[in-house]
Amino acid sequence: MEFNSETERKILEAARTVFLKKGHDGARMQEIADLAGINKALLHYYFRSKEKLFRTIFRQEIFLMLDNIFSSISDSDTFYTFTQKFVHEYLKNISPRRNVMRFILWELENSADELANWFFEAFQKRGFSGNPVILRVEKAIKDGEIRAVDPQNFVLNLLGMSVFPFVAAPLLKYIIPGFDLSRPTYLEEREKAILDLIWQGIKKESQ
Repeated sequence: MEFNSETERKILEAARTVFLKKGHDGARMQEIADLAGINKALLHYYFRSKEKLFRTIFRQEIFLMLDNIFSSISDSDTFYTFTQKFVHEYLKNISPRRNVMRFILWELENSADELANWFFEAFQKRGFSGNPVILRVEKAIKDGEIRAVDPQNFVLNLLGMSVFPFVAAPLLKYIIPGFDLSRPTYLEEREKAILDLIWQGIKKESQ
């Protein structure tokens, strides 16, 4: 859906700021209206409910995040470079979207089919016939770049190691001494740790 009026653009910009900072439950329609510089009645005229507005922002953020990640990756990249770029862009893009990541987990229990459709719609817009990471793993195995690993488990490991610290941060700060997502070097350190562990598990013995 395209939003062309100036009022709609202001609403979406304000809603994105509030939702990414406070999440679905913490956001208030009045706060969004105030930030957009409109009254609450006008906000409800354009978007009937907070749920509808949030889902609009949520869908846009998924598309933007995936576009940012895969636009940095080239078909000519080696699989090591592909993995390095994917981890770097994935961490960079989910870091400011922690509330979106938590909402994804919530959506899995409520409307996983709709969520999956959004992802595959984003994949198709970039010309992928399926999950692009699985497709790239399968190609790397076929081309002899990595040993024969299970593509599904590769994706699960890659995404799990990347996402978990962000969605579980409220708990991890209590059970892991020194854990701090706000540390300036955290993303760089996490990127290196994920890449090292992943690559050691998939590289061929000769590499």
